[in-house]
Amino acid sequence: LGARRGGPLGTGGGGGGSAMGKEGKIRTKASTEAMRWADDDEGDGPLFREPSSMGNEFDIRMKNEPDGVLAAKKIVDHIGKRGVCVCEANAPEQLIEAAYFEASELWEDGAFAPPLRVHDDRSMLEAQLWGQALKDEEKVVWIRDATTPTGATAQESCSSKGMNALKLLAKNMSDFAAGLGELLQKEQGIEFDRIGHAMLSCYTGDRQYCLHLDNAHGEEDSPGSLPDNGMRLTCTYYFNPHWDPDDGNQGGLDLFLTDPKVSPASASSAKKSPKLRVAPHADTLVMFLSDRMAHRVIPTRGKDSKWFALTVWALSGTAMNQMTRKMMAMRQQASKADSDSDD
Repeated sequence: LGARRGGPLGTGGGGGGSAMGKEGKIRTKASTEAMRWADDDEGDGPLFREPSSMGNEFDIRMKNEPDGVLAAKKIVDHIGKRGVCVCEANAPEQLIEAAYFEASELWEDGAFAPPLRVHDDRSMLEAQLWGQALKDEEKVVWIRDATTPTGATAQESCSSKGMNALKLLAKNMSDFAAGLGELLQKEQGIEFDRIGHAMLSCYTGDRQYCLHLDNAHGEEDSPGSLPDNGMRLTCTYYFNPHWDPDDGNQGGLDLFLTDPKVSPASASSAKKSPKLRVAPHADTLVMFLSDRMAHRVIPTRGKDSKWFALTVWALSGTAMNQMTRKMMAMRQQASKADSDSDD
């Protein structure tokens, strides 16, 4: 984070600050109970906060923060207290409009594709773990440094060039998240050492979305629980300049404010907690703990309205290196159990 006035997503890069969190022992807390994340029809808990006719109520407005280091501390404090922080990022209006135009062109050109492609046993196991976070993502574009989105066909590659604004936003989001690493480790014990590629999503059509955790792991030795997929901090940025309060908050985000020190045991228990509602309007940056804060995309209506979001995840490399090995071991145990039952 730069020690200057201005937002993390402006034209001048991510703002500097600490590079990445130091590697070390992963210190995450999880319920000892096996995770149960089948959503149900029970009603949600009370609203903690929702957008007004003027838009979101922000915890931090970066344009009002002359000291970037102090702003980072405020953000980390909010994450420690509630598990989430909602920021007005202060990106330039021209950059937001350019990114929205590029995203719309990618959608019209058919460049969006399923987020996970299974081609062997390893990718199938990884898809099971990453599928937690990508439960509602039918089609996405992965934003890399290269000109072409990952996984695009030759036809899509031709129509998907020129993502300069999206790439700049993605880079600055990554730099900003990385800059929080040292403070999150020191103040909250949240450790990560890398940032994943940015994912461009589009929420549209008549759809309901699922309540989930991005990283619904259990205790390391808990039977039947999913391994840790490495996700520590989820950062989602909305850049929809056409948002109107009369449209409601479709395509935005509901976050359920459970205890940020532990993961909720189930969807049912999470839904009873106070709900923080975020509209998907331009320049809204939402940061929350990936393995502790249950959330759900707000239902969308009609194909004419499209709501775009960019998401990056701060990741623990140690956990990522271990997760596939653990999934393979679980699969071998399941195969052995099936074989024994056949005998």
